[in-house]
Amino acid sequence: MNSPINYSKCKYLSIKTQLKIQNWYWILFYFTLVAGSIITFYAYKTQEAEMRHNLLTYVKTIEQSINWQPFSNTLNAYPGTINKADLSNLRAQLNAACRANKDCHFIYLLYEDQSKIENQITFFLDASPQPLSEISQLGDVYLEATDSLKQAIHEKTPLVEGPNTDHWGTWVTGSVPVSITTKTPNFLMLSVDMAAKGWSKRRLNEVIYPLVITLLFSGVFLCFIIQNKSREKVLHNMTNASAVLFDQANNDALTGLPNRRLLEDRMLQAFNAADRAKHNVGVLFLDLDRFKSVNDKQGHLIGDLLLKEVSARLSMLRRNEDTVSRIGGDEFVVLLPILQDENDAINVAQKIVTEISKPFYIEGLTIQLGVSIGVSIYPKQQDTPHQLLKYADIAMYEAKRKGRNCFVIYKEDTFL
Repeated sequence: MNSPINYSKCKYLSIKTQLKIQNWYWILFYFTLVAGSIITFYAYKTQEAEMRHNLLTYVKTIEQSINWQPFSNTLNAYPGTINKADLSNLRAQLNAACRANKDCHFIYLLYEDQSKIENQITFFLDASPQPLSEISQLGDVYLEATDSLKQAIHEKTPLVEGPNTDHWGTWVTGSVPVSITTKTPNFLMLSVDMAAKGWSKRRLNEVIYPLVITLLFSGVFLCFIIQNKSREKVLHNMTNASAVLFDQANNDALTGLPNRRLLEDRMLQAFNAADRAKHNVGVLFLDLDRFKSVNDKQGHLIGDLLLKEVSARLSMLRRNEDTVSRIGGDEFVVLLPILQDENDAINVAQKIVTEISKPFYIEGLTIQLGVSIGVSIYPKQQDTPHQLLKYADIAMYEAKRKGRNCFVIYKEDTFL
């Protein structure tokens, strides 16, 4: 039967509540991390796309501001036949466009030289406002051309590359088709190299707020998780301490069986259940025969071990609903909360007598005991737990007078 206060259940419910709270904190923590990461990544990509779009718009603006018409008639010619005056005019316009922006350092025209066995990207014109040693000449192979640039020139599509870092600093390159050449054999691509000193900073500025908010909320939920874990530990320790105190107050220190206090509480529960269900309750009062002589001859250590063995045998015989208790010395009580009639108690008592009569083997010793049992039945002896134990005790002494190692059922007309 259940104890009056089920500390195991209380502990389970309390820790279960704490775990449920902690699970919600973990869900919120991971949700914040995932959602924040998505928002941060989206902000990063959005800012990146915006900067690339702005760079392409700038390069397209330069391309549209150049007067290509005087030069249009020479675009299909080989580089060697190009009109030098037109080429000079084009260089001046591009150079001026680049100088208008302090972050623009290189501006040049590229084309794909299809006359080679392996198509190469070469310079058509380098109009950069840089020293001559840094400026490529007509027909120079663009050795650093990436596959992305080659593909963009081949497909005639805009492209942004970088940021890349070299001896000039950190650069980002924007390339757009020269509109007047898109349908000519010598297709040209206008490329502008821009200093990207603020590129990473602008991306960081865009993501810093969602990143900080994500870290802040994640930190808050993590603190809640740690705090809840600490509370769970405290609750666990308090519950364990309460369970220890409960065990000390209600169980026998030697055998671990319920003591008299807990036994009487379970007897009250059994009486109430019996009144509702209209069945009987049996109380078996056991006193070991010849235990004192064993204790005196072999010592208290052997005596204690013997009591533990007796407790083990009694516990093995009991049903799930029964209670085996030790109320002191070599006295035990077995509570049978559900009996149909007196015969059920007799059967249990006989099994106990038979089992305790078997030899005990302790520390190399063979010890023979017996047990005297007194039986009282509720509601035949309809009284308090204390009184019912007294009746069973009286019957037990009658069993000892009859020769020990037997049982006697208490009957009022016999023992009055």
